[in-house]
Amino acid sequence: MKQKNYPDCYLWVEESRSGETWIMPLRGNSILDLKKQIKNWIKKEFCGELSLDGDLMPRLAGDYYAKIITDGRSPDSGVCWESGGFYLKSTQIVY
Repeated sequence: MKQKNYPDCYLWVEESRSGETWIMPLRGNSILDLKKQIKNWIKKEFCGELSLDGDLMPRLAGDYYAKIITDGRSPDSGVCWESGGFYLKSTQIVY
């Protein structure tokens, strides 16, 4: 069985309910700050329609769970730089 190749350094995000995952490669000079990278991912993925709702929850899942992996390992390996769960909220004003 062929193993999947992952980027050397990347942000991995999973939606808890659906199991859908995203991988966002990080450049060698990227800041390894989970909150900052999640905000970058939200901006890229949702084009300003959603934002982070509250603080990150280390080692706990929210609607989403994210990890920064720095050595090309699989997200299933259990080894990561930093991880945590989070929720998103709409940035749209409701009248």
